[in-house]
Amino acid sequence: MKGKLLNALGLLVGIAVGVGLLYVLISTSREPKRRRPPDLRPLAEVVTVSEQKYKAIIEGFGTIRPSGTLKVVSEVGGMIIEQGKDVAEGSLLEKGSLLFRIDNSSIVAEIEQLEAQIAAIDAQIAEIGVQSESDRNLLEVEKKVFEVIERDYERSLSLFKKKLISEQALQATEARKNEQLLSLEKRRSAISANAHKLAVLKANRRAAVATGKVKKILLTKTVLRTPYKCRVLNVDAWIYQAVQPGTVLAAIYPVDSPTEVSVPIESRHLSALFDFDKLERGRPPWKQVKLKADVFWQIFGKEQKLAGHLSRIGAQRDPNIRTMNAIIELPGPMERAMRQSSRGLLPGTFVRVAIHGRRYENVMVIPERALVTDHSIFVVKDGKLKEVRIEPLLILKTDVILPMTLSLPSGSKVVLTEVPGAFEGTMVRILEKKAKTR
Repeated sequence: MKGKLLNALGLLVGIAVGVGLLYVLISTSREPKRRRPPDLRPLAEVVTVSEQKYKAIIEGFGTIRPSGTLKVVSEVGGMIIEQGKDVAEGSLLEKGSLLFRIDNSSIVAEIEQLEAQIAAIDAQIAEIGVQSESDRNLLEVEKKVFEVIERDYERSLSLFKKKLISEQALQATEARKNEQLLSLEKRRSAISANAHKLAVLKANRRAAVATGKVKKILLTKTVLRTPYKCRVLNVDAWIYQAVQPGTVLAAIYPVDSPTEVSVPIESRHLSALFDFDKLERGRPPWKQVKLKADVFWQIFGKEQKLAGHLSRIGAQRDPNIRTMNAIIELPGPMERAMRQSSRGLLPGTFVRVAIHGRRYENVMVIPERALVTDHSIFVVKDGKLKEVRIEPLLILKTDVILPMTLSLPSGSKVVLTEVPGAFEGTMVRILEKKAKTR
């Protein structure tokens, strides 16, 4: 009996312990998490745009060149008999330095020949002058003789009419008169011929003198010197080389003058350089607004920088790539040396150029990848996509500059990436990016 009670008691204790453990497990157990249903809205990457100022910077590439390259051209033919000792590519030459000397012996001989020709003409002119003076004096004498013979003939004619002399005597007097008249005409013809000869000789003399002057000018062209302090860009002729008139011997450029770089820019970017609405028409815009330009290049692995300015815009558009050339003016070698500025900017150096254009006020800037078409973008409003029509002021690289409008106010969230299958009114999730400012 006692054993049964103990067994029953042990059973009750075991049940109580089991119930207690079950209670503890139930009370300490966590409620299973409920999974949220998946968000099926497409993800849109957006940027919040706001009103700002924008400084337009036009970038391009070009090659340094001298602002004024002078080709040294031979104006006479002959052999180069002397070349300046420092005439070589890259040499620095002072003003008046000898470049080339061309053999002038043939020109000197031609000048001497012309001088001898002029002397011979002068002798002929003098001889004809003496002969003409003699003929004029003889003409006066012959005129007087003719007058005497003519009076004698008139008297003989009067006597013949009175039958005081024979017809043969009258004819003899008339023959003397005609003979003297013929002599007068010959003398006049000789004087006229001498005058014509004299005119021809004087014309030939003037031509010879003019030719001599030309030859003397050409004689000075046989010595070529530098017109200013310069550097030699290249040399195309050497000593003892025979050259013809018009042969290019070398090229030089002044070291005191600025250097230039020509940068191709798109025509549509001209509005990013100048605000034409505020400029006077009829005057070049670069004469009214001076635009800064930074030029960058590499030397010894380090980037160099030099400030210049926009000098002018090229007069024509490239027919192949539809661009215009912006000419940037930079300080010349001498000025850079005095300033102790960056080195290594030689003609032919390839450079990168940044032209600082106009500043836009009260505009918004969005990335070019936000464009759905050239004139529309998507914005997110109240969690939904909305298509907005736009009229860009300028597209510069990846920046699209837009004016402030009622349909696109400051604070709009512009969609940057394409949302697959989306259309206006589509509910989207957003991933916001930081806006770009300049």
